[in-house]
Amino acid sequence: MRHEVQDLMGGLIQAVVTQKPSDPVQFLIDRLTLENAVVMSTQDDNGLSLYRRQRLLEVFKAMDTDRSGKVDLRETVGFASKHGGSVLSDKELKSIFKDFDENLNNEIDEREFVKFFSRTAGPLSNVAFDEMIAEMLV
Repeated sequence: MRHEVQDLMGGLIQAVVTQKPSDPVQFLIDRLTLENAVVMSTQDDNGLSLYRRQRLLEVFKAMDTDRSGKVDLRETVGFASKHGGSVLSDKELKSIFKDFDENLNNEIDEREFVKFFSRTAGPLSNVAFDEMIAEMLV
């Protein structure tokens, strides 16, 4: 049993050293808790695991009603009103949309969407993150 713990810890440390995740603590948590952890714990340049990226893209695809690969303000408003965002005014939604739209082309692409959520969802536990995604998709 002692060797199993040593092997586990050695493998985790080696993975951190070789992959250099931007959020090593979350990387280790993911490595220990996710199914298919070796793949799903791999982090992108934003520090999001593949697991979190895939979950966020579920939301993005639900918003992208015309399947263009981009979300415009009309789709954002429609999604927000359908999924409980009616508490936000049009002005607030436009402001949030601008926060997503880095290149100011009036569309949000997958990269912008994921980057925005990497900043807001980064400190969340996986349980809290999954709850956030579930609320967005209700």
